[in-house]
Parts: sequence; structure tokens; C-alpha cells
Amino acid sequence: MQLEPRRVKQLFSRAVIQCQESQEFPVCSSCSISIRGPFVVALGKTWCPDHFVCQNPRCGQKLLDIGFVEEGGFLYCEKDYEQYFAPTCTKCGKPIVGECVNALQKTYHPVCFICYQCKQPIGGNQFHLEDGNPYCENDWRQMFQTMCKGCDFPIEPGDHWVEAMGNNFHSECFNCSTCGVNLEGQPFFAKGGKPYCKKHTR
Repeated sequence: MQLEPRRVKQLFSRAVIQCQESQEFPVCSSCSISIRGPFVVALGKTWCPDHFVCQNPRCGQKLLDIGFVEEGGFLYCEKDYEQYFAPTCTKCGKPIVGECVNALQKTYHPVCFICYQCKQPIGGNQFHLEDGNPYCENDWRQMFQTMCKGCDFPIEPGDHWVEAMGNNFHSECFNCSTCGVNLEGQPFFAKGGKPYCKKHTR
């Protein structure tokens, strides 16, 4: 499976306080009154400095110096955004602000979605699932993928293969170690862990 980390809302700090430079007065997005004096500009809107606050009625913290997150057209401080809106990481249980990984119908911090074997973050890389656990590509290949002893390439689903001498071979790779004749379905002899045809058993 291939993952694509995505970005959840993140803390913005792009509010700018400006002074009046023209004869037109901006209108506050909160109180709808013309602003005569310094005003705050953020997300293409203007506010009276005293009205640029967290929209949670229990909070009301001024956002100019601490930054904000926009959710549903309203502005919130980071604490309230995390408490009320941010998705929760399946592994650590903490709110996610910034990048997240959606995998297995769950949401994780990128550092929390890790390989079951090596415990390294999988990030946006390909992973495989075994018994409900995610594995990075390298660990999954080493632990679960059947490799051909003849060519050292994987034996994929649907490939014809032979099991012999405690190893697995693609059908076309199970050959006499001396002359190269294919031994699939033929009698062979094992010597030193290698297959040989009748002619080259000595």
C-alpha cells in the first residue's frame, strides 16, 4: 500500500497589524463597524485589534501574537483547535496539527505510524500489512516474501515455482548447476546445496 501524508490544519501566524493609509476605512469582520486606526489583516479579512480573538466563547484570547487556526470560517487559538477540532492520533492519542498519515482507516502523526518490525516511521512510503500490522517494504520482504534461490528475485503470486532442498525456485530457475538444463519435474540430485541433473551427479 502506498501512503500519502496529508496536511491537517496547522497553526497560522499570518495576521498583520496595519495602519490607515487611505480615505477608505476597512470594516471589522467581527463587529461590522468601520475601523478608524490600526487594524488586523488575516485570511484576506480585517478586524479591530480587540476583536481578533479566539471564537470559543469560553476563551476569547487575543490571536495577534500567538497565531491562530481557521476552522469553518472561525478563528481559534491552537489550544482550542486541538481540543475541539484536531484529529486524534490513533497511536499516541494526542491531537494532530500539521502533517498526518491516514492509513488503515485511522489517522496518525507521521512519526507514530511505524513499521511493526524495525519501529521506524513509514511516512509516505509503501508498506505491507501482515496480521493487521504494518511493515516497511524492506522488513516485509525479508520476513514474508518468498525469494527464488536461483535468481534472488521474489516469487510473486501467480508465478510457477518449485520447492526443493529446503529452498524455493522459479520454475525456470530450477536448473542443473553444471549444464543449466531445467529440472522441473525431473529427477535430480543435490550436492552441496545445489541441484544437478543425472548426467552431472559425479
